[in-house]
Amino acid sequence: MTSGIKGKFTFQTAGVLFILSALLELFSINSRVPLFGNIQGGMIAATYHLIYAVLFISLGYGLYRARSWAYTLVFITTGLYTLDRLVYVLDRTALEIYLVTLLGKYGITIGIPETEFMLKVILLATILIVACWWGFAGYTYLRREYFHQPATDNESAKTDVS
Repeated sequence: MTSGIKGKFTFQTAGVLFILSALLELFSINSRVPLFGNIQGGMIAATYHLIYAVLFISLGYGLYRARSWAYTLVFITTGLYTLDRLVYVLDRTALEIYLVTLLGKYGITIGIPETEFMLKVILLATILIVACWWGFAGYTYLRREYFHQPATDNESAKTDVS
């Protein structure tokens, strides 16, 4: 009986979820994003979503297949996401405009007492999500052996036949 590779289930599950996240990015390619002190649409928003879609697809594939480059990509993506979210929470003007846009869809105007509370909730949620990214990066570091496993029996059988 062989022992399982530590972290395999977690990384493969994360890989599938990253690919699903990439699909969500592609489906929301026309969605506006808060950047540079305003809500951006058009090519800027599409480029933003495409960058994340490519990162998430690459990361998903790399994690699922235990590619050695995926180990590095976890930290690159975590750093990029952290910078993106840091700009997001520090750019209060863009954050408020984004909140006004979201609330406007439901006929709610800015200035209601709950607006400040909603901004705090968005800030807290963003901090928690970034903390989860860093937790995953830490887990990746602890389970780095997963990315340096020899080829599986199926892969080695294919090379033996050739």
